[in-house]
Amino acid sequence: MMNGSRKGGPRSEEDLLMAVIHDMRGHLRTSVSRAQMIERDASTPLAPHLRKHLNDILTAGRDMDQLLNRLAQYAAAGAGQESQPAGDIGIMFNSALRRLAERNHHAEIDSQAILQCGIEVPYAIEGVLRELLDNALKFRQGPVKITVLLEQSFEKCSFGIRDTGIGFDPEYYERIMRPLERLHPPNVYEGCGMGLAICQRIIQSLGGRLWAESKLNAGSTFWFTVAV
Repeated sequence: MMNGSRKGGPRSEEDLLMAVIHDMRGHLRTSVSRAQMIERDASTPLAPHLRKHLNDILTAGRDMDQLLNRLAQYAAAGAGQESQPAGDIGIMFNSALRRLAERNHHAEIDSQAILQCGIEVPYAIEGVLRELLDNALKFRQGPVKITVLLEQSFEKCSFGIRDTGIGFDPEYYERIMRPLERLHPPNVYEGCGMGLAICQRIIQSLGGRLWAESKLNAGSTFWFTVAV
């Protein structure tokens, strides 16, 4: 039975979610390893329908593992961000692009505004940039063009990631910001509907705001603010 407290106090939502993820991973590993053992130790070649069942189990296991990883990222995004060290946001942008190298080939990216601004932000912002760039590269229609925008005032900066992708109807904005919400089936666009929820959780934990401007089939711009 789970202990309902830590150091004498109630568990946070993040702690509870991480505890559930940990337990689910244990059950998942057991199920997948048993399926692999059956496949490995079968004394005769498996009938086609049995092999299909095993393959379905292993595929579902990989999908579930990906979902649990994303849920863990979501839980971690809500705590401790404000105490993180800061770094140059332009360097973070380049790092995010490198992590997406398999996706961003042939994309036209105008990043001058963010690379030359010299603004320092908490390192958690790199995760936000990576998620927003990933969406801009994923939800494409034709050639990809991404433009980074910057609006700066005395107390805060607003950064925008503008794309030329499929966009969305603004009435669905609240829906796509919720965890596990998707506007498209996974066989059309991969993912489990966690990226924007993770971004919003990070930005809110830093006292900022995330919002979007979009029209269906006319691209999107996702904005976020950071204090300076």
